Amino acid sequence: MALKDLAIWLVAIALILHTIAEAWLPDYEQRKPDWQAVVFNRALFLDNVPIFIFAIVLAAIGWHLPIVSGILPAVGVTHPLLDHLGLSWKMGQIRPGSWTGLFLMLPLSIWVYGIAYDQNLFKPLDLAISFTIGLAISIWLFWAVLQDLQQGRISESATKPKCSNG
Repeated sequence: MALKDLAIWLVAIALILHTIAEAWLPDYEQRKPDWQAVVFNRALFLDNVPIFIFAIVLAAIGWHLPIVSGILPAVGVTHPLLDHLGLSWKMGQIRPGSWTGLFLMLPLSIWVYGIAYDQNLFKPLDLAISFTIGLAISIWLFWAVLQDLQQGRISESATKPKCSNG
């Protein structure tokens, strides 16, 4: 497997791990003794399976269609910055998934862009389109979290350890 292919698969795996850290781990913290209720939570599973499929399909497409697979590192760059860095700072608390987003997805995605640049894998238009789509997905996710916070579907206290922003 070529480095460029391995790199895109690593971003896909990072996205899957990030989704687990973002969704399943906070639910587990609330129901600790009953881990089966979390692992076999149908609603949680159905909410997140599309993300797993999305990551696997884009990685499988790989560099055959960079305009499509390029969406994956675009989400890997923009989602941690908007949702995790931005909202953690705004709320004064570290959001679930922030560590995997900022220290796994973000650097791997930047690395993929570096490889793509070095190996001339993107045409400028493909890069612009795939990045715009990834940014749009991240903005939509950011908006959805803001809506959930405003409507009380998730609480700010569920975001665990305090961080200082001063």
